[in-house]
Amino acid sequence: MNNNNFDWETFLQPYEFALTNFLTKLQFIKKQYTTQGLKNPIEDITGRLKSPTSILEKLERLNMDIDDVRDITDIAGVRITCKYIQDVYQIYDILKSRKDIKIVLVKDYIKYPKPSGYRSLHLIAKYNAETINGQMPVYMEFQIRTLAMHLWASIEHSLKYKYYLNIPQSLRNRLTEASKIAYDLDVEMSKIKSDMDSFEEDSERKPTEEKFLSDWFALSDKNIPNSK
Repeated sequence: MNNNNFDWETFLQPYEFALTNFLTKLQFIKKQYTTQGLKNPIEDITGRLKSPTSILEKLERLNMDIDDVRDITDIAGVRITCKYIQDVYQIYDILKSRKDIKIVLVKDYIKYPKPSGYRSLHLIAKYNAETINGQMPVYMEFQIRTLAMHLWASIEHSLKYKYYLNIPQSLRNRLTEASKIAYDLDVEMSKIKSDMDSFEEDSERKPTEEKFLSDWFALSDKNIPNSK
């Protein structure tokens, strides 16, 4: 198929629908946590649709033909940021349990970061987009990361463009070190979060225990005869 004759608008419509629809669903999930007074693991949600130029560049980079364009798995992308590392995996569990998508690939760059220092949890999922011709399965990519990971990735991304993908080695080394520092911060903040949760549980349990002891002593006093 000739690239010049390819109908990009029609091709991208199912991806655009899938992206818009799923962003709405995630916003509703976030709202449910808030309205029900639960700890919300979602800090922010964004989405993007690859441009035809970006798709063609990726096809060329992967030595693929335009006929294989539906095999590109990140045309529709959703990014979810969280405060804590444990929130990342909580969101993964939420997505894994959903019936409207099927996760087909997991790339855990948090446990196994890229050599550059990049960390994030990537999920490739299939989603059935509704079209006038019926359901059409399309790939979606989910990137789930902490705020610290997102800050690092954003800076690295901007440097790639600034230096035309050829970041000086000295800066690369400093970025790698910065990634380790950011991850150490994430680990420490996650530990603080766990300690906070334990403290809150103890605080909620203590009034109940105190009331039980108070009631028990009151009942015991009634059963003790007066001694004269």
